[in-house]
Order: sequence, then C-alpha cells, then structure tokens
Amino acid sequence: MRSWLSIVFVGVSGLALVSCGSGGSGDPFNGTGGTGGTGGVKLDCTTLTNPPPGCDDICPSGSDSECELSTFCLNGVCSAQCTTDDECGAGSSCNSRGRCVPDIGTGGTGGTGNTGGNNCQSVQVNPTRSIPNVMFLVDQSGSMVANFGGGEDRWEAAHSGINTIVSGLDSIVRFGLSTYTSRDGDLNPPCPRLPTQVDFDLDNSGTIGNDSIYPYTYPDDAGEDTPTGDSIDALVSSIQATPPPNEGPTIIVLATDGEPDSCEYPDPSNSTERDSARGEAVSAAANSNALGMDLFVLWVGELTSTSTRNHLQEVADAGVDGTGTVWVGDNPSNLQNAFQQIISDSISCDIQMDERFVDKDKACAEGVVRLDDGAPLACSDTNGWRVKPGADDVIELVGSACDTFKSGDVTLSALFPCGTVIVVE
Repeated sequence: MRSWLSIVFVGVSGLALVSCGSGGSGDPFNGTGGTGGTGGVKLDCTTLTNPPPGCDDICPSGSDSECELSTFCLNGVCSAQCTTDDECGAGSSCNSRGRCVPDIGTGGTGGTGNTGGNNCQSVQVNPTRSIPNVMFLVDQSGSMVANFGGGEDRWEAAHSGINTIVSGLDSIVRFGLSTYTSRDGDLNPPCPRLPTQVDFDLDNSGTIGNDSIYPYTYPDDAGEDTPTGDSIDALVSSIQATPPPNEGPTIIVLATDGEPDSCEYPDPSNSTERDSARGEAVSAAANSNALGMDLFVLWVGELTSTSTRNHLQEVADAGVDGTGTVWVGDNPSNLQNAFQQIISDSISCDIQMDERFVDKDKACAEGVVRLDDGAPLACSDTNGWRVKPGADDVIELVGSACDTFKSGDVTLSALFPCGTVIVVE
C-alpha cells in the first residue's frame, strides 16, 4: 500500500509564517543577507547521476507521502533535485525528500542570515486535511438476496453498512458508489452492467442514501452474474474519464459475495473458464493499483472455501502493492466493522508540511499542537504527536490523537518557536 496509500490525510494549505530576524536582501528568512555563492542548479530524475529509488513513480493526490522518502511529489510524479548536498551548491543542502533547501543562517544569494534584529517570532502552521476519494463497488448478482441475519439479506446489510459510513464521514471524505452485474447474453446494455452510479462528492449521504438511486431492497430488474474483473475495469475507466479533484488519494472498496465470472464466460463450466474469470479480476485490480487507485476486497457472507479465499487474496494483493487483506463480513455487525476498519486504516495521521524541522528536540519540547480548540497534545511516541521518524517535514499524530483525527471533521494547528522550522522553497 502506498504510504498513502492506502486513503491519506495529508497536505498543508493556508500557511502563515512569521519570520525571524531583520534586514538582508534576498534572504527568504529575513536575515542580514551577505554576498556569498548563488547556489546549485536544481536537477531532476532525468539529470541526476544516481537518481534515488522511486523517481518517476506516480503520486496522484499530489502528496509527498505517496513517494519514496528520498523523493517528493511534483505535478503528480515523484521527483528529486538531489541525492547529496554537493548537488545543491553552496548555501543549500539536500533534505530527506530530495529537495535542495537553504541552510540555516544562509541568505538567498549567499552570506549569513537570521543574525540581525531581536524580533524572532514563532511560526504558526495551520494545515488542513486533504480530501480522499472513496468509491464503493457493490456486487448486484442474484446471490446477494441470501439471508444474512439480523433480519437483512446480504444486499440490505451492505446497504446499511455503507450508508452508516457515508453519513458519518461525508464531510471529510468524497464518497461515490457503483453497483455491478450482468445477465447471460445481456447485450443491451453490454456486459458489464453498472446499474447504480453515484459520482464522487462531499456531503453525498443524501444521494447514496436515496432509495430511488441506491435502493435498500434488492432491485427487481437486477442481473444474476458477477463479472468482477470487467466491472473493475469499467469503473476505473469511468473514474479516469471524469476524475475527482486531486486533493487526496482515490481508492475502490469492492464488496462481493461470489466467485467472479466474466462477460466471456457468464457461467464458467470448467476450470479453464473459471481461471480465466479469476485472472481477469486479478489483472483488473492490478491495473487499478497501477493507475493510482488502491483496491480493497470485502467478502459479504461466510467464506469457507480455501480456493475462493486464495483467489480473493490474489485480488487483494494485486490491488494494494502485494500487501492486501481479505476482509470478511459474515454477519451484519462484522460487515459494518469491516467497512469501518477499511476506511479507518486508509486514513493517514501524517500531516505533510511546507516547512521542515531543523531543531526537532526544541520543537517537541516547546511546540504547541492542537486539534480544534482542545488542550495541547503531548509530544510522544505513543500518544499525541511527534516528528515522523525518518522525515523532517511531517507531523505524525499517534494514539488517541490519531483516532480523533480519523473520526471526523477535525482541524490541526501548530505553533513552533523561532529556529525550529524553516520554509521549503
């Protein structure tokens, strides 16, 4: 899973910076400016002598956290300006994201800064969460009417679980929904059929919960088959044709209760036809992942067949960089919990900043990080916040602070003393 990805809440906007020092021409930190060197030429993946791993990977949500640690996201592609300080030239150094950044105490055109004046002030950071895009792809084959307990069939239980999630999180997650099926020999419309299609949007609970759009009762004109691979491909193509805003990761949650068939083999009658349908599902999940859309697998009902579980694991692994989980909801409560856990696990508690920490100890000891107007969070490895290990530009929420951040529309703000962070140009 991408480090986002899996669903990631990252990104910073509306940053307010009160600078330290005074004077100094050309100094981005308002230092006393000097007359030193001009800095190095910024390179990229195509011009670096030894580009780092992950150069030219895609980062569809625009977040650095989707890239390997030595690279950063630029226009949807992971890039790097440097791998060593020498490639940045005088007065700059190479940070953990492969960016050339000014050294502390260095003016924009050389010399020393931050030495004039005594009006050094704190840095106020007001990051806002990114908005992930979550698309539910729900099996509408005939077996979804099987009894599921709690007075609901599988279709109704999936409907209830999805609407509970959407109604609780649609202010911070852009949700969409599609159902899929086919009929034997169904050519009008051609296989696969996607009877219900709700585009990504915020505050989408009213649409997804509208019974005339996504009915609670299994529809009378539903199909009977399960062309999973064909339907994933059709949905991915639809998302590509009308992509959601690039403000966060895009994921697909597949909820199904049946072995896949295909448009070519609506009723597989032998192992060759069955393996073909299974292969299409695995390939479609891999294609979704390669295009920047992780795909999660949720089985609706009891899962007793080892062969089916092994197949689902292949789909799950293909959908999430080889590390997928097969979620199983074998009763209404477990199904609801599985939906909840998939969404929760896909929400990152990393907050990407446009600044970088230069004195982590002081930032931890004296920084003030809050959720909404609550009490300051502790700087801790187990509960509160910390500077993310291995990074110098990421605030990571941990423990109960992470749980609170994932649970709803919560705003993070931070105040750091002068000298602890600098702006990344």
